[in-house]
Amino acid sequence: MAKRQTTKLNNQIIVRMDDETKEAFMNKVQSEGKTASELIMGWIRSYLAEERHEVPDLSAIHQDLENLKQQVAVIQNELLGKIAA
Repeated sequence: MAKRQTTKLNNQIIVRMDDETKEAFMNKVQSEGKTASELIMGWIRSYLAEERHEVPDLSAIHQDLENLKQQVAVIQNELLGKIAA
């Protein structure tokens, strides 16, 4: 079983949900021999440990794509000129 935390925990996050969802969650947690707090804290720690992914700069990606299109057009024209010669 996981090592219990000895630090005093006195902060709370309140989550609103319907009675049916809470009852199903608590029943499942209890049947697994865990507590709701243990499970939720595990999710929070896992979330905090995830590597953050930056949101891509779509305008820069668009500009890069346009530049590549222009380069491809130049190469195509060069190849067509060589083929025609």
